[in-house]
Amino acid sequence: MKNIIYCFLFLLVTFCNYAQDAPLLRTGIINDSVKVVNAPNESYAIYFPKEYDAQIPSAVVFIFDPDARAKIAIEPFILAAETYNYILVCSNNVKNGLVQNNVATANRLFDHVLGMYNINMSQLYISGFSGGARLASFYGISSGFFQGVIACGASFNDLDKFIPPSNKFSYVGMVGDKDMNYQEMVANKTWLDNAKITNTLFISHEDHIWPKQNEMLRAFDWLEIQAYKKNIRPKNDTIIKRIYDNNLKIADSLRLNKEMISSVRNYENCITSFNINDDSFIRTKIAEIKKSREYKEEVARMDEITVLEGEILDKLSLKFYKELELAKSSNNFKFWKTEFKNLDTMKLSKEVSTQNMANRILVWFHILVYEAAEENKRTQQKDKVTYCDELLKMISETNPK
Repeated sequence: MKNIIYCFLFLLVTFCNYAQDAPLLRTGIINDSVKVVNAPNESYAIYFPKEYDAQIPSAVVFIFDPDARAKIAIEPFILAAETYNYILVCSNNVKNGLVQNNVATANRLFDHVLGMYNINMSQLYISGFSGGARLASFYGISSGFFQGVIACGASFNDLDKFIPPSNKFSYVGMVGDKDMNYQEMVANKTWLDNAKITNTLFISHEDHIWPKQNEMLRAFDWLEIQAYKKNIRPKNDTIIKRIYDNNLKIADSLRLNKEMISSVRNYENCITSFNINDDSFIRTKIAEIKKSREYKEEVARMDEITVLEGEILDKLSLKFYKELELAKSSNNFKFWKTEFKNLDTMKLSKEVSTQNMANRILVWFHILVYEAAEENKRTQQKDKVTYCDELLKMISETNPK
């Protein structure tokens, strides 16, 4: 791990020692399949905002997609890039796989982009979705060079949390409440708070997908405020007012919709050291909500769901690995039929939090079994593959696409 970090630091310190002639690329569109210098089999997509000026050092966001879909992965960031004048860069080669390979490929991309284009070294940002979010989080916590991390649908690998963090970076978590990694992201915020890393968490009513453009803009709105606090971007009162008004509108809407925890989170995002409005009434609203019966009931139910979800996941994974070792079900899949029937019933619950939990569990377990099947295909353990295939069939019947 240390060797990886030192390699990255070397690249950032020495990038300016070779200047390349930047290719002539268009602004306002995604330029795909741009070659990485000294790595002819590697490429990336890049987006320059319409107001891009090559003579002015630019902020840049490096983006990682778990399937290396560079053009698709840049799309969610375009509104934010146009709003704040960021360059967007996404690899066509970094994808879910060996960490060492991905780090080496990512380092070559960093080296190329920082040497090819006029980049503001105080405004380096990094983002990713799912496995790409884990890679982005690793660089954020280990390198000390990125001002912000936008992690979508996943957080850190467990070992990364043992790296002494560079607390100067700001961390945005983004996740859907139907995402199988939802509980992970909620727990990750608590860890970030305890590590004293400046962070926030945006939760949408979505599955395991890249956020929409308007949601991504909210992440960059929050990062913009952090940049003002660090004096790395000039404070703009017009932008501050827009961010304030938007958070207030969303918070009020959530409160009316009885989504009390989310409303508090959005009211809190209204409060910054730059407010041009008196925020005392916002603090009063937050205090009132936290005293309300609805808020306390929602917190209690969320805690119950967290415990129940953990218990079900533990039960399913324990049973699965025991049976996988034997490559057969101990009771002709009776256990699984019962569990899947229970989850199917939960999906039909009138309570949204229960529906979401059941869907998260089914997707999580589907991925667990699918990955086990793929691994046993590679090792040619046909009996275990057959066992996994039978389970996958049952999951699909319970959780149709």
